[in-house]
Amino acid sequence: MFRRGIARRTLHDVRTASELAHVRPAYAGGIRAAIATVTPLLLVSVLPPGAATWASLAGLNGALIDRGGPYRLRARTMAALAASSALAVMLGSIVAGHLVLSVIVTFAVALACGLARAWIDVGPGFGITTLVTYAIALAIPVTTGEAIYVRGAFILAGGMWAMILAIFLWPLRPYRPVRLRVAECYRAIARYAEAAAVPLADGEPYDPWQARSYLVAVRAAIEAARASLALSRRGRAAESGRGERLLVLHEVSDQLFAHVIALLEEGDAPSDALSDAPSSSGAAAGTRRTLAAVLTGIAATLRAIADAVESEVDLARIPVEWPVDALRACSRSLGEIVQRIADYAATASAIIASLNSGDPIPAELGNIDVAEPPPEPVLFSLAAVLRPSSVVLHHALRVAIVTTTAVLLTGVLQLNHGYWVTLTAVVILQPFAATTRQKALQRVIGTILGGMVAAGLSALFHSPIAVLVLVAIFTMLCVALLPLNYGAYAVFGTPAFVLLAEASAGDWHLARLRILNTLLGGALALVGAQLLWPGEERNRLPELAAAAIRANREFLQRAIALVADRGSGDLGILRDARRGVAVAALDAEDSFQRLVSEHRGPPESLEPMMAILVYTRRLAGSTAAFALSATGATRPSEASLAPFAHASSEVLEDLAQSVLTGSAPRPFPAAGSIPMPGAGQGQVVHQRVTRLARQLALMHDAVDRWVRLQSA
Repeated sequence: MFRRGIARRTLHDVRTASELAHVRPAYAGGIRAAIATVTPLLLVSVLPPGAATWASLAGLNGALIDRGGPYRLRARTMAALAASSALAVMLGSIVAGHLVLSVIVTFAVALACGLARAWIDVGPGFGITTLVTYAIALAIPVTTGEAIYVRGAFILAGGMWAMILAIFLWPLRPYRPVRLRVAECYRAIARYAEAAAVPLADGEPYDPWQARSYLVAVRAAIEAARASLALSRRGRAAESGRGERLLVLHEVSDQLFAHVIALLEEGDAPSDALSDAPSSSGAAAGTRRTLAAVLTGIAATLRAIADAVESEVDLARIPVEWPVDALRACSRSLGEIVQRIADYAATASAIIASLNSGDPIPAELGNIDVAEPPPEPVLFSLAAVLRPSSVVLHHALRVAIVTTTAVLLTGVLQLNHGYWVTLTAVVILQPFAATTRQKALQRVIGTILGGMVAAGLSALFHSPIAVLVLVAIFTMLCVALLPLNYGAYAVFGTPAFVLLAEASAGDWHLARLRILNTLLGGALALVGAQLLWPGEERNRLPELAAAAIRANREFLQRAIALVADRGSGDLGILRDARRGVAVAALDAEDSFQRLVSEHRGPPESLEPMMAILVYTRRLAGSTAAFALSATGATRPSEASLAPFAHASSEVLEDLAQSVLTGSAPRPFPAAGSIPMPGAGQGQVVHQRVTRLARQLALMHDAVDRWVRLQSA
């Protein structure tokens, strides 16, 4: 039984390691990375010795860390990487050649780089890149003190060159496929609404059978967007700000679709929808014409939203102006449904107004909370990251111990180009044993194949120009194919690095050394992953996601109690509850990232959990905004908040239990069934409670989809 378990696990690792993601190769990104890498090498004759190589390394690292997003954020990230890499290369150069000192400093640097994983989205790549740069500098001693500053200066220059190329000269659009899929959701709903409006405009009843092709098209568009969102997440350690907004736009489109269907079904039931209108054929025909006008307005608004989603620049806020009052005069129930559709459309309009810039979205009455959650200082707090159960801390210690062992081993054995051992161990090592094994397979096999290619090319091409051309080609291919499979990156990245090293060292047997040192580094990483805080092989995501939802429940209940307590306005008493949400959400994100790497099914089945985690953090942000009502002059009574407090507590506990046990959640309370504070008791409180209720509904839908997919 034990052997069969190992065999199944190994087979799964091999299958996962060789799997190609269903995405296009990033050829534009590969060409840009090649330009960033090779351009400094063209200036080798006018630069100090070794400067071009360091600038080239920094250019490649800068190109790899650029994942898109607002230009200001990308500029800050790439500038920070250049600065940290410059400091790392100078520190490594200072301690190079002093084994004891280098071991001590390596542990400290590796620990700090491992802790950078707490920096959402770019942290893992940022830490690894900085540590790799330090390891290379440590392995190549300097001959003069001036060379230390030369290295740092040209690492900084190479990073700045990569930033200028990425942001000003050749900006890429990594979220373009997701944009197109999400925009198509809104266009498909618009076509459906227009088709349904045609008979209604003539006063005729709506026939669902005639619109069946439009219904199928909308559902296909929503599913395609869901798959695209999940695939875009695979290359990231956490969801980016723009990715979150596109995910929310997708969720909003799903809600819009459901409400448009409800609107047409309600309009097709005169006994219910038109009960408060005169029971005459003329009145029914008039109501249908008014409904047709509303549907036409909805379609126009959704088309404008779709265009704005695809736009690479922020457009003006799209107005939501439909004859809602006229329809409400004909039918109160139809008017209420259209009002909810208008709320969702206004929410989408608010998001796209700053989709590209990333500017905060102002909260408005009736809107779902779509603004970026306020920064969580707990994610960067040493008290949170260094807690005994922290996955980030465990991985940072694992990286520090393995990296230090590699430096000590190569120093004692005096291995030729031993830094490849360190680099391999650093790159392969992941927070979980399964992902480490899979990446080790990709790295080792890719390096062996790439080393064989490099050995053959080394015998054929010796001129500097030929080497530069080959380096450019292999750099382009390795970066372009990285989204498909890390093994492909290793296959083509190995010849690029080997040819660069051979060109400077004149040693045409480095390919064999690269293979041997890679095997040794891979072995160190595997041993470290298995012995040092090994990740559990079973999936703990349901437990951690349920804990995050329950932490939100506790935070919300405390915030409600604070707002209802007219004698207190001390927001400090909520600090521990909010910290609990942030810690639980971070643990759930780490667990989900492991699920992404081990997932065997279709990628779109991961989207519901992505939505759950996004709304877990956004619900906490909305709760924090609601708690500010405790400092306002107008505050609701405890009795007016009690029904919402009870209902929200039950909903969140039910959702946590559903995620944990895999059972379907209870139906969400019908609109209007839970009394909530009215605008007369405070416009701000009314707005924020309404927003919280709608977020709870979105989370409920995501949990329901997740449970159904897991049981299918």
